[in-house]
Amino acid sequence: MKKRILFLLPALGAVSMLCGFDSVPTAESVLEKAAESSASPENMSADFTLNCDIDVNIGDGETTSTLDILANADFDIQAIADPFASSVEGALTLSTFGVDEEITVKTYIVSSDESVDTYTYTEDSASDEAGEGTWTYSSVSADEFDLQALLDLSSSIDYSQLDELGLTFELVSAAAEYTNGSESYLLSAVIDSSNLRTFIDKCEELAGEELSDELELDEETVSMIEEMLDGLKINIDYYIDTTTYRPVAVHIDLDGTDLTAINSYVTQLISSYYDSGDSDTTTTVEIVLNDLSMDYVFTDEAAEEITVPDEALEAVASGEAEDLADLADELSDAAE
Repeated sequence: MKKRILFLLPALGAVSMLCGFDSVPTAESVLEKAAESSASPENMSADFTLNCDIDVNIGDGETTSTLDILANADFDIQAIADPFASSVEGALTLSTFGVDEEITVKTYIVSSDESVDTYTYTEDSASDEAGEGTWTYSSVSADEFDLQALLDLSSSIDYSQLDELGLTFELVSAAAEYTNGSESYLLSAVIDSSNLRTFIDKCEELAGEELSDELELDEETVSMIEEMLDGLKINIDYYIDTTTYRPVAVHIDLDGTDLTAINSYVTQLISSYYDSGDSDTTTTVEIVLNDLSMDYVFTDEAAEEITVPDEALEAVASGEAEDLADLADELSDAAE
């Protein structure tokens, strides 16, 4: 079950972006029309970017040192509706504690009547020579990945009851502009620790199982996570073209998030390891979130076909590609 969930996560992201918008200018009707149009998805293309800028201030009561954590990602995403296929190509650049690193990622998901296969290539500049990365592979039965069932589920959602899930969208503007200059409807929502808990509770109710049980988390871990989520604020903006009602962009950021609880926990954790019991010195840690945001910008350059590179097929055929199912079994055995 867990393997299936892990595999479906990237595929679900691509499926969701195949769903378009065709609506009248109210938040509820936009979402309702989005669900209706998801029953007939179209090929999709989008550019995904991530920006992360975090300062970690470490003090000993007299002096404070600042460590920077910077990350930028840029990925091109393609998704085809019939037969379902998707690709993600791009790179993540990291600068952590003065060390620069670039991770190249290419993922291809292709489906047939028999199976849904995923091929992923990763290359880390810190450990791999150029062009000498690693391929991984996974495959599930087509019966385990029913695209139409996912689309039917999306179209069956009653968006007038989203408030019961703790999520409320508002129509902020009927003439907003995004980076490409197109006039758009702007729908916004905010997720905080309170409505996130409501959402999780509702999902657990529908699933008939607690998330902590599915993830095998003990009560202490669950309590710690809930405390660290206190102060969370996720801002979501959807831009939808006023003429075509197609998605223009999605912007997500954590502006306004209060990290007091996280800073307190990290300070306690660091102090327990590094502070001497007979010393008056107490190590303090303050995480400052300068920017953590991501953007999906939809384009008109949707692919007509997605082809798995020959090198990926050859890596699988020769046994050089790591099978994710085998890797998951190894990790599970090691944890027992």
